[in-house]
Amino acid sequence: MTNLHVPRDGTTEFSINPFLPPDEYIPDGEPHVFGDRVYVYGSHDLSGMKGGMCAGDYVCYSASLENLADWRYDGVIYKRRQDPYADRMTEAGDRMGLKSYLFAPDVIEIDGTYYLYYGVALGKSGLALAVSDSPTGPFEYVGRVRYPEDAKPAGWTDDVDGIEDGDMAFAAGRPLMDARGMHMKGYPYDPALLVHDGRLFLYYGCAYCYVVELDMSDKRTVVKNPDTGTYETEIFAGNGWGMLAGLAFGRGPELQFGNGPSIREIDGRFVLAYYASGRGRFNGMYHAVASDPRGPFTLAGPLVSLGNVRYDNQVGATDRVGNIHGGMFEVDGTWYQIYHRHTKDGRQACATPLTRKADGTFEHAEYTSQGFSTDPLPAFRRWPAYMACYLTDGRGRGSTRKRGPNVAERAFLGGPDRRDAANEGIVSVVTGLAEGSVVGFKYFDFADGQDSPTTVTVELNSETAGTVDVRVDDPTKGPLIGSIRVTPTGGRWAPFESDMRPTSGAHAIYLVFHPDGPSLGSIASIEFSPTAH
Repeated sequence: MTNLHVPRDGTTEFSINPFLPPDEYIPDGEPHVFGDRVYVYGSHDLSGMKGGMCAGDYVCYSASLENLADWRYDGVIYKRRQDPYADRMTEAGDRMGLKSYLFAPDVIEIDGTYYLYYGVALGKSGLALAVSDSPTGPFEYVGRVRYPEDAKPAGWTDDVDGIEDGDMAFAAGRPLMDARGMHMKGYPYDPALLVHDGRLFLYYGCAYCYVVELDMSDKRTVVKNPDTGTYETEIFAGNGWGMLAGLAFGRGPELQFGNGPSIREIDGRFVLAYYASGRGRFNGMYHAVASDPRGPFTLAGPLVSLGNVRYDNQVGATDRVGNIHGGMFEVDGTWYQIYHRHTKDGRQACATPLTRKADGTFEHAEYTSQGFSTDPLPAFRRWPAYMACYLTDGRGRGSTRKRGPNVAERAFLGGPDRRDAANEGIVSVVTGLAEGSVVGFKYFDFADGQDSPTTVTVELNSETAGTVDVRVDDPTKGPLIGSIRVTPTGGRWAPFESDMRPTSGAHAIYLVFHPDGPSLGSIASIEFSPTAH
């Protein structure tokens, strides 16, 4: 099998989705601006979902605020087995990671020190804190979020499962699920942090959402709400089974809070973004606003949805759906939302610019290929196929892991360490190109068009002969601007091209696949050229 090098002409100049390297899987991304760079902290899926979601150590990527197309790998910032509970559970044989993987983290800076908060899988270890003097670590373990010494529940035992405090402050130290069922109410899940007016607030929850204040002296001891006399304040009362039904079957309660709270203070108000699911397979980032860090919060609408469900009244998904999580940041007056999408090999970090309404809330942004780019991407480049944002099967249904086109890695050379220069043959492509499958990109700008002949080229590893139709604006009704005849490639990658009708302006581009046999295989790239090759 031959090696394949996918030219990155367009991606070296412009941001796309996913905005990190395609073989890096950082879901649940929380972006924070420290100095002149933005840093993204998230969970870490290993390529191929080896071990399941969140099996890797925490790593960090950052970019200059002046160039959001160029992301730097800052290395491992915190290792999974630095956590005493995760280490104890790993030693005990937790092969599935349900008690030992590091889930979605958040980082906050206070007086030059960086505080990393995280939870360990679905176990009963509460939320943990690690610290560093650098945004890129290394972080060192401190302890658990805890009750004050004089407020521990009766019969509480310290030094449980390797945790020196034994201070699981919420949910009575129960795991999210055990033989008795699900325990979502009060469960400490997906921490998010906010400093406001010299006070530190922690948001968390799964199906239910809560906020609690932390003592600024140690950043981990909970403080009672003086208005209620309780520690935690409930923001959303949840329906856990309803959330799961919305995720799995697309018919759960409407826009149910799922998990992944992310908090920002914007122009004197508090914006809470979070994962919500609901009817029609809606899986998206939603937001709510409040005038006080503890609420009450008022629903403000979707921010972005996988497969564009409900965007511009769209019914049904036009890509894979699943959980989603991420935070916001602002550069030069523009707010961006980070989130993740699902692929065969892991969840990839994506982004979209947000548009603010007159009341300060945000419009529902479109799920596109553009990443941080606020304008359509210039068409006359070579672009990787993995940036496709529209993947449907022959019946027009959004892809699933087992049905329809999927983004997937294809290894040609090298070993497991993908950062080794010898592994350049590992590439991300789109596979599963059966009859009527659609691979779509939003958006390309053809500017004023070209007077000279124009060609469109696709690079395929084709299993059979067939045709690739190129349409603009709509995969079924849009104008046909090119039709590419493909022959079998015998396990090799090869370019196929066709003349293309001159096109101007910005358009969505859809490739519609018509194999003579079961599948046209995989596509690695698409290229538009203003002159014939």
